[in-house]
Amino acid sequence: MRFSLIVSTVNRVNELGRLFQSLATQNHDDFEVILVDQNLDDRLEAVVNSYSRQFSILHLRSEKRGLSRGRNLGKLHMKGDIIAVPDDDCVYPPTLLSQVAHFFESEQAWDGVIARIFDLNDDKNAFEFCGDDESGIVDYWKGYTVGISCAMFFRDSVVRKLDFDKGMGPGAGTPWGAGDDIDYLFQCLDAGYRFYYDSQLNVRHPSPLKKNNFRQQIKREYSYGLGNGYLLGKHNLPEPLIYSATRSSYQHTILEVTKGNLKRAAYFFAYGLGTSIGYSQGMKRCQMVHLSSGQPS
Repeated sequence: MRFSLIVSTVNRVNELGRLFQSLATQNHDDFEVILVDQNLDDRLEAVVNSYSRQFSILHLRSEKRGLSRGRNLGKLHMKGDIIAVPDDDCVYPPTLLSQVAHFFESEQAWDGVIARIFDLNDDKNAFEFCGDDESGIVDYWKGYTVGISCAMFFRDSVVRKLDFDKGMGPGAGTPWGAGDDIDYLFQCLDAGYRFYYDSQLNVRHPSPLKKNNFRQQIKREYSYGLGNGYLLGKHNLPEPLIYSATRSSYQHTILEVTKGNLKRAAYFFAYGLGTSIGYSQGMKRCQMVHLSSGQPS
């Protein structure tokens, strides 16, 4: 099975080189990389020239920034049977592509599979509260806890039908700095596609808490909270899921305060505040869509 790996990137060189090095060591070598370069200079030329001798790289240039925009552009050029959208700073373990290929070959009923995301150096979740020990079918509850796009693999028929929301995610130019991953997964579930989460598959990714200072992390948590809330308001989700998702950050805030962990409490509060504001805006969008389509809200 041939893979098309769509990598949308900006402002990262060493990280992209690390990803490419992990691709060069894959024991399944039938893949192409579609690199959507949103830098305004030629900083990636050396990396691309070096690794293009080892695997196929289609180097596209785009002045329009945004992770989702880049992925939508890249998918117009895909030739593979299996599509993935690795982050430019993630790492694929050497056997990942062969494991994923085996899954799709042996499990014809599934339209996609989701791997677990570990920290670069530790077998621990790279993102707090994202990851599950138990493999199984992905519904909206499961998808909300494991749906990170750099660990998702799709049959090409899925990606040809659905676009990423260009108004969501890093670089979108909107307040919704995250949620694009799960939004795409929820689009897939809405369309009737079937996904499986396999906790034995893993992708490596830097932990944000290890690389950001306090100010950077507060800004990130608030921005990602906005995107998370917008996502929750945008989709017609089970009420218990919405109730849990909009309140858990505040519950963790109180818990961390009682422990004296004020820095972590601040992170949770920033994310919770962003989620509350984003949810309100997402609900407004949902109501506008219903009104424009003539459906009851």
